[in-house]
Amino acid sequence: MRRMQPINLAEFTAGAIWWRTKTTWPDDFHNSDYPVLAAQNPDGRFDAAWWARVQPRLAAWKAFRPVPRAVVAANVVANAADLTQAWKTSCAPYLHADIADPEVTWEAIRAFPEVVFRLKPTRSPVFASKLCHFLLPKVFPVVDGLALGGHSMTYEAYFRLVKDTWVVTPEEIRSSLIAEITNLVELTYGKPLAPEFPAVTKIVELALIGRKHPQP
Repeated sequence: MRRMQPINLAEFTAGAIWWRTKTTWPDDFHNSDYPVLAAQNPDGRFDAAWWARVQPRLAAWKAFRPVPRAVVAANVVANAADLTQAWKTSCAPYLHADIADPEVTWEAIRAFPEVVFRLKPTRSPVFASKLCHFLLPKVFPVVDGLALGGHSMTYEAYFRLVKDTWVVTPEEIRSSLIAEITNLVELTYGKPLAPEFPAVTKIVELALIGRKHPQP
């Protein structure tokens, strides 16, 4: 088994620089989006009104390609009841938790992403990770092919990587990283970090990006 590597500040900084210089993604790391996502959360009602709200954001995050949206929409209708049931058992208990909590394990939350995987017929975890992240961002980390080349990794493997990477990172470094991302967002926009901002999943995502795209 590969030994898990803790995060260091240089990796996080490299990831933040890559995000802000090599992409068109928001400089606030989506801080302004998370309150909107929380307000739009259907709390288990995966109906047509919910789909109408969420699909433009999925498109903006390039989650559909190469599958037509109509195919995914039909699968949403076909799996709506199972999404609701999986939400009740695997997500609702963790609405106020995050991936760092000991109770938030893959075994506890796996039922929901497993249903989400039915919506887009592909082996890549990118779509499922983005949709799950929109709904419960502090629990479900994002896999992005451009940033991480994560198309070949299972979502279970990525979830475990994010969680375990945070767990093995020393507490004093975790505190420094939370302070750093708070400062990065607040210095850029002059607005506080939103309560809904998924600090742990975002920090580890940026650190993993930094490992893949280190600064020269």
